[in-house]
Amino acid sequence: MLFYILIVLFVIAAGLLVYLVLSQEPKQGAGDLMGANTDLFSARGVTGGLYRITVILGVVFALIAFILGHIPR
Repeated sequence: MLFYILIVLFVIAAGLLVYLVLSQEPKQGAGDLMGANTDLFSARGVTGGLYRITVILGVVFALIAFILGHIPR
């Protein structure tokens, strides 16, 4: 039963992660392509909030994937 609950949570997390990544605005400028000095964890208003939620959801996604890989069916 726990396995199936985790599968449902995994699919929901994956869907939300895809939605959040696609809803973010891309950074502008050629410096990103050339490896210029950009702050990876800088807050950017509303986009900064979406970024933080995306990072948290990515960690949740990875943890659920790890747990699913280690529990017996």
